Amino acid sequence: MKTIGILTLVPSNLSEFIQINLEKVFSGHITIHTYYLSYLKPGDIITDDLVVVTAQSHAMEAQHYISDNSRIIILRRTLPNKEIYKITAIPKGTNVLVVNDSPETTSEAIAFLCQLGITHLNLISYDPKQEYPAINIAITLGEANTVPPHIKKVIDVGHRYIDISTFLSILNYFNLDTQETSKRLIKYSDTIVTVDIGIKSHYKELFMKNTQFDTVVNLSHDAILLTDKDNFILLYNKKFSQIFDITDNIIGKNFSHVLPDISLQNSDQSIIDELIQFKDRSLLASSSKIEYFGEPAGTYYNFQEVTYIRHLEKSLSKKLRDNGLVTRYTFANIQTKSPRMKDCINFAKQLSPTNHTVLITGESGTGKELIAHSIHAASPRSMYPFIAINCASFPENLLESELFGYEAGSFTGAIKEGKPGLFEQANNGTIFLDEVGDMPLSVQVRLLRVLQERQIMRVGSPKVIDVDLRVIAATNKDLQAEIQKGLFRQDLFYRLNVLPIMIPPLRERPEDIIPLLHFFMKKNHNQKITLTQEAETSLLKYKWLGNVRELINTAAYISCMATQMVDISNLPAYILSTLTDFGPEIAYLSTHCDKEKVYLVLSILSGCPSGAGRKWIEAKCADSVMNITESEIRRFLSIFGEMDLVDSQVGRRGSCLTAKGQQFVAWLKGNSILS
Repeated sequence: MKTIGILTLVPSNLSEFIQINLEKVFSGHITIHTYYLSYLKPGDIITDDLVVVTAQSHAMEAQHYISDNSRIIILRRTLPNKEIYKITAIPKGTNVLVVNDSPETTSEAIAFLCQLGITHLNLISYDPKQEYPAINIAITLGEANTVPPHIKKVIDVGHRYIDISTFLSILNYFNLDTQETSKRLIKYSDTIVTVDIGIKSHYKELFMKNTQFDTVVNLSHDAILLTDKDNFILLYNKKFSQIFDITDNIIGKNFSHVLPDISLQNSDQSIIDELIQFKDRSLLASSSKIEYFGEPAGTYYNFQEVTYIRHLEKSLSKKLRDNGLVTRYTFANIQTKSPRMKDCINFAKQLSPTNHTVLITGESGTGKELIAHSIHAASPRSMYPFIAINCASFPENLLESELFGYEAGSFTGAIKEGKPGLFEQANNGTIFLDEVGDMPLSVQVRLLRVLQERQIMRVGSPKVIDVDLRVIAATNKDLQAEIQKGLFRQDLFYRLNVLPIMIPPLRERPEDIIPLLHFFMKKNHNQKITLTQEAETSLLKYKWLGNVRELINTAAYISCMATQMVDISNLPAYILSTLTDFGPEIAYLSTHCDKEKVYLVLSILSGCPSGAGRKWIEAKCADSVMNITESEIRRFLSIFGEMDLVDSQVGRRGSCLTAKGQQFVAWLKGNSILS
């Protein structure tokens, strides 16, 4: 087999890195050796067919140690794509420190970067005797430890990769231009920037991406503008031209000269929804400062027409009315066999025709929203809107404006004519305040008036608006405890707690667990399953802290098992791990056996439900790079049998896990003892 010698000055990870590069293309075709100039003595001769060196000086010195039949090639090296594009993204004209292990190699690195096309930066050669307080970015070729500590961003490109031209020289020399090596070389070339072609080889790809980007930007209904750090325009879209009546190309012009009448407050900082006027148009303006590695790189501007925002709001409001302002569930959708749950449903049916406020309490996932929907659907208000809002999902100021609405000009970004709140939109219908226990205290005060007087006031307005609606609230918190903590108003609690409904958790109604599982398997996954006694017992013993929502997730998990007969091995490991404590078994095995070997045998048996013989287990252990003798396996199986973990029989069936053994393995996996 043909051979290549890698000759470097001293032992380092550089020679190993070069060998890895060569093997990516030549593995299986060429044998590679490594040598070090500092280790060679007079009379030593390298006889490899080809010797590669990293520098011209090394090549001249190496001639004394290389056979006349060998050829020397100086490696041409380059950078990977992912590193070169980090460098190309640095803003033009930025001062960048280049750091290497010596002034000579640093100069070579700068020349190398320029050869690759990095000409838009001020590349400064690092001198350890000088200080560079004004520079924030450094580029280094594997010498990050020598970069001054104050540098904010260090781009360490690591060792340079072998360039394609060197590979082609080696291929031609050895006449190894096979289909296999060609495929490897193409795959390798996709990861680097070639020295000969440089960044230009990627112009086509960048052109396509820029075309796609322009298409997306111009499809936007917002006016978009991008400037550099000196406020010169880099990019703008068609909507910007339409809104500001731009007919000429303004790329490269200063923003303040193009639109001298536009004055943005705090233009040196980011702006959020500032209302401005341009001729007869009202616009919302926003801007964001862009930085790269801590250096200013420009500003992004976004302008929206208020009329368009108003149109969006009306469209959204219509969609909410069409799709979201009606109930999705009725009492008929509630599946239960539990007497406690049936009593809860019957009570909810009795209070549905009334207009009194309802407070539904229960743990997360018990079905509070299901009950709320059903009450509205069974009430005289069922033909009117049903609006649900999660009080925990909105920040304080936004929740207030969402619930009560706001008047025109009440805050920056407000719609010109104002906006009705959810209480107004729910007029004549029902509003469902989910997670009311998380409502901020300031909003709780305003909710009191709604419950007592059925009146609201929009944010920024002194006008009182009468509303006719029913309030249903729900929470998974103990509101009495929240009152004691000062997080919930006591007077609001008594206003809400007119008709209390407490939904029992799933663990307190075990009659529902198995029927609901079958129901969700059929409804959501169109599957009919049969549970073994062990699996059913495990499901009934589990605490179900996530309640019905967690049971739905369990049904989804079982559906992925693709089996009609479900045993405990088909249940989520976390369910089984919470049911049983196998600590004594772990302690016994730890004192009588090699735990790693025991766990491997158990893992192998868990993957062979029909049983396995000792010879087969021994072979599987060997495949797992752990040699366990047949006599050890016999002893383990005997111990497992005494612990009722394994059932061993004479004949082809061999040994298999018992139900307890399956549960034990699931417990090991659930506690991250067994992978």
